[in-house]
Amino acid sequence: MKTTIFTIAFAAAVLLSGCTVQAKPSLVTSVPKNDGVEEIFKQFKSEKNVTYINLPKSLIKMGLKSSNDKTASALADQIDALQILAFENTDKKAKDNLYKRIGGLEVKGYEPMVKTNEDGEKVRILVKSNEKEIQSIVIFAMDKEDCSLIRIDGHINPSDLDAIVDSQTK
Repeated sequence: MKTTIFTIAFAAAVLLSGCTVQAKPSLVTSVPKNDGVEEIFKQFKSEKNVTYINLPKSLIKMGLKSSNDKTASALADQIDALQILAFENTDKKAKDNLYKRIGGLEVKGYEPMVKTNEDGEKVRILVKSNEKEIQSIVIFAMDKEDCSLIRIDGHINPSDLDAIVDSQTK
Protein backbone atom coordinates (compact mmCIF):
# COMPACT_ATOMS: atom_id res chain seq x y z
CA MET A 1 0.00 0.00 0.00
CA LYS A 2 2.93 2.37 0.61
CA THR A 3 3.84 1.99 -3.04
CA THR A 4 0.24 2.81 -3.98
CA ILE A 5 0.23 5.90 -1.77
CA PHE A 6 3.40 7.30 -3.22
CA THR A 7 2.36 6.31 -6.75
CA ILE A 8 -0.88 8.27 -6.31
CA ALA A 9 0.97 11.26 -4.87
CA PHE A 10 3.53 11.12 -7.67
CA ALA A 11 0.82 10.73 -10.32
CA ALA A 12 -0.99 13.76 -8.92
CA ALA A 13 2.24 15.73 -8.94
CA VAL A 14 2.95 14.69 -12.55
CA LEU A 15 -0.58 15.60 -13.62
CA LEU A 16 -0.19 19.02 -12.07
CA SER A 17 3.34 19.59 -13.36
CA GLY A 18 2.29 21.21 -16.62
CA CYS A 19 0.59 24.15 -14.90
CA THR A 20 2.23 27.52 -15.44
CA VAL A 21 0.18 29.69 -13.10
CA GLN A 22 2.29 31.45 -10.49
CA ALA A 23 1.16 31.16 -6.89
CA LYS A 24 -0.24 34.39 -5.50
CA PRO A 25 1.98 35.88 -2.82
CA SER A 26 0.34 35.38 0.52
CA LEU A 27 1.18 35.01 4.15
CA VAL A 28 -1.25 32.10 4.38
CA THR A 29 -0.23 29.19 2.16
CA SER A 30 -3.08 26.75 2.58
CA VAL A 31 -6.80 26.44 2.06
CA PRO A 32 -8.87 27.71 4.99
CA LYS A 33 -8.77 25.28 7.90
CA ASN A 34 -12.57 24.92 8.10
CA ASP A 35 -12.83 22.96 4.85
CA GLY A 36 -13.35 19.56 6.50
CA VAL A 37 -10.10 17.98 5.32
CA GLU A 38 -8.02 19.58 8.07
CA GLU A 39 -10.47 18.14 10.61
CA ILE A 40 -10.00 14.68 9.10
CA PHE A 41 -6.21 14.96 9.32
CA LYS A 42 -6.42 16.13 12.94
CA GLN A 43 -8.76 13.28 13.85
CA PHE A 44 -6.79 10.44 12.27
CA LYS A 45 -3.10 11.44 12.34
CA SER A 46 -2.59 10.11 15.88
CA GLU A 47 -4.44 6.83 15.38
CA LYS A 48 -2.68 3.50 15.77
CA ASN A 49 -1.03 2.22 12.54
CA VAL A 50 -1.41 5.60 10.83
CA THR A 51 1.54 7.47 9.31
CA TYR A 52 1.16 11.23 8.90
CA ILE A 53 3.39 13.20 6.52
CA ASN A 54 3.21 16.98 6.14
CA LEU A 55 5.47 18.57 3.54
CA PRO A 56 5.60 22.38 3.63
CA LYS A 57 6.09 24.52 0.53
CA SER A 58 9.79 25.09 1.21
CA LEU A 59 10.56 21.37 1.26
CA ILE A 60 8.40 20.65 -1.80
CA LYS A 61 10.02 23.51 -3.69
CA MET A 62 13.54 22.40 -2.74
CA GLY A 63 12.86 18.82 -3.84
CA LEU A 64 11.18 19.69 -7.14
CA LYS A 65 13.64 22.44 -8.09
CA SER A 66 16.60 20.11 -7.46
CA SER A 67 15.31 17.78 -10.19
CA ASN A 68 16.42 20.28 -12.90
CA ASP A 69 13.15 19.58 -14.73
CA LYS A 70 11.15 22.54 -16.09
CA THR A 71 7.78 20.98 -15.36
CA ALA A 72 8.86 20.08 -11.83
CA SER A 73 10.10 23.64 -11.29
CA ALA A 74 6.76 25.04 -12.47
CA LEU A 75 4.99 22.67 -10.11
CA ALA A 76 7.18 23.81 -7.23
CA ASP A 77 5.79 27.32 -7.54
CA GLN A 78 2.18 26.13 -7.48
CA ILE A 79 2.01 23.66 -4.62
CA ASP A 80 1.78 25.19 -1.17
CA ALA A 81 1.54 22.01 0.92
CA LEU A 82 1.23 18.24 0.66
CA GLN A 83 -0.24 16.09 3.43
CA ILE A 84 -0.51 12.30 3.51
CA LEU A 85 -2.26 9.93 5.90
CA ALA A 86 -1.32 6.28 5.37
CA PHE A 87 -3.36 3.64 7.17
CA GLU A 88 -1.71 0.22 7.45
CA ASN A 89 -3.39 -2.77 9.08
CA THR A 90 -5.98 -0.43 10.55
CA ASP A 91 -9.27 -1.88 11.73
CA LYS A 92 -12.25 -1.80 9.40
CA LYS A 93 -14.18 0.57 11.66
CA ALA A 94 -11.53 3.31 11.37
CA LYS A 95 -11.31 2.93 7.58
CA ASP A 96 -15.09 3.00 7.23
CA ASN A 97 -15.23 6.12 9.40
CA LEU A 98 -12.61 7.78 7.18
CA TYR A 99 -14.53 6.77 4.04
CA LYS A 100 -17.70 8.29 5.49
CA ARG A 101 -15.87 11.51 6.32
CA ILE A 102 -14.49 11.71 2.77
CA GLY A 103 -18.04 11.42 1.43
CA GLY A 104 -19.02 14.39 3.58
CA LEU A 105 -16.51 16.68 1.88
CA GLU A 106 -18.91 17.30 -0.99
CA VAL A 107 -21.08 19.44 1.28
CA LYS A 108 -17.95 21.38 2.34
CA GLY A 109 -17.27 22.70 -1.18
CA TYR A 110 -15.34 19.80 -2.73
CA GLU A 111 -16.41 18.51 -6.13
CA PRO A 112 -15.86 14.85 -7.01
CA MET A 113 -13.69 14.39 -10.10
CA VAL A 114 -13.12 10.63 -9.91
CA LYS A 115 -15.12 7.96 -8.11
CA THR A 116 -14.22 4.32 -8.64
CA ASN A 117 -15.06 1.15 -6.82
CA GLU A 118 -13.47 -1.89 -8.43
CA ASP A 119 -12.54 -5.24 -6.88
CA GLY A 120 -12.86 -3.88 -3.35
CA GLU A 121 -10.65 -0.87 -4.08
CA LYS A 122 -12.18 2.58 -3.78
CA VAL A 123 -10.64 5.74 -5.14
CA ARG A 124 -12.00 9.26 -4.78
CA ILE A 125 -10.46 12.42 -6.15
CA LEU A 126 -12.09 15.65 -5.02
CA VAL A 127 -11.27 19.23 -5.94
CA LYS A 128 -11.98 22.51 -4.18
CA SER A 129 -11.86 25.55 -6.42
CA ASN A 130 -13.23 28.96 -7.19
CA GLU A 131 -13.85 30.54 -10.58
CA LYS A 132 -10.13 31.30 -11.05
CA GLU A 133 -8.13 28.42 -9.57
CA ILE A 134 -8.08 25.02 -7.95
CA GLN A 135 -7.08 25.44 -4.34
CA SER A 136 -7.02 21.87 -3.10
CA ILE A 137 -6.99 18.34 -4.48
CA VAL A 138 -7.89 15.44 -2.18
CA ILE A 139 -7.04 11.89 -3.22
CA PHE A 140 -8.44 8.98 -1.22
CA ALA A 141 -7.60 5.33 -1.94
CA MET A 142 -8.77 2.31 0.04
CA ASP A 143 -8.45 -1.44 -0.44
CA LYS A 144 -9.18 -4.40 1.82
CA GLU A 145 -6.00 -3.94 3.85
CA ASP A 146 -4.89 -0.31 3.73
CA CYS A 147 -6.01 3.16 2.79
CA SER A 148 -4.52 6.59 2.27
CA LEU A 149 -5.55 10.20 2.08
CA ILE A 150 -3.51 12.80 0.21
CA ARG A 151 -4.17 16.53 0.08
CA ILE A 152 -2.36 18.89 -2.28
CA ASP A 153 -2.94 22.60 -1.68
CA GLY A 154 -1.92 25.20 -4.22
CA HIS A 155 -2.98 27.57 -6.99
CA ILE A 156 -3.80 25.71 -10.21
CA ASN A 157 -5.54 27.10 -13.29
CA PRO A 158 -8.51 24.79 -14.07
CA SER A 159 -8.22 25.36 -17.83
CA ASP A 160 -4.76 23.78 -17.73
CA LEU A 161 -6.00 20.43 -16.37
CA ASP A 162 -7.17 19.04 -19.71
CA ALA A 163 -3.85 19.83 -21.37
CA ILE A 164 -1.95 18.26 -18.47
CA VAL A 165 -4.00 15.08 -18.55
CA ASP A 166 -3.65 14.88 -22.35
CA SER A 167 0.12 15.28 -22.19
CA GLN A 168 0.49 12.62 -19.51
CA THR A 169 -1.77 10.04 -21.16
CA LYS A 170 -0.31 10.08 -24.68
